[in-house]
Amino acid sequence: MWQPKNGTVFVRKAAPKTETEGGIILPTEQIGLTLEGEIVVSGHLLHDPGDRVLFSKFSGSEVTVNGESLLIIMADDILATWQGE
Repeated sequence: MWQPKNGTVFVRKAAPKTETEGGIILPTEQIGLTLEGEIVVSGHLLHDPGDRVLFSKFSGSEVTVNGESLLIIMADDILATWQGE
């Protein structure tokens, strides 16, 4: 299995939202701009697999690992980690 180097993580992008919580349908251009995901494999001490994260708009590179499309991004491009349920 691929192991990210120190300071990088593999992230599975969240499914794009097609409408807002209030029911407004988003235009097609907005649907592909998902900036949220889940860490799959981490090479960084502060982030663990399963963490939900927000990341920078233009961060990372798309790679295919074991047939799954993932992003490999620098840990510094992670803007926030979900704290909650």
